Amino acid sequence: MFFLFFIFLLRTVEIIGVHSLTPGSGYRVVLVKNFPLTSWGKVHWWNKNKELLKEKYDVPCSSEDGSYDIVFVDIGNGYKVDRGTDEDSDLLCFDDMNVDANCVEKKFVFEISMSENLDLEYH
Repeated sequence: MFFLFFIFLLRTVEIIGVHSLTPGSGYRVVLVKNFPLTSWGKVHWWNKNKELLKEKYDVPCSSEDGSYDIVFVDIGNGYKVDRGTDEDSDLLCFDDMNVDANCVEKKFVFEISMSENLDLEYH
């Protein structure tokens, strides 16, 4: 039992994609698999990987006032098509993709915000 728990803790976070919901803003959505479950694990992962995210994905990308928001979303079963039904109201869609399957379920797992007034916050 301990062995399975240990393997679960060591699973590697996969970054599936990065999207900007509003061009020119500091708001980014990072789609992930296997994100840490604990608050400590999430912050630890961020601190360990923030330079890689900046180099490879330009995350964070600050707006003119220096603020930014990064939302990490569990990709779940992958991208989905928004069919415009009530069942699809829980989808987050990306206009920067030119394919029908450009949405994911809103499974937010972590958020990082930076602003002049509040400084750095983790949610």
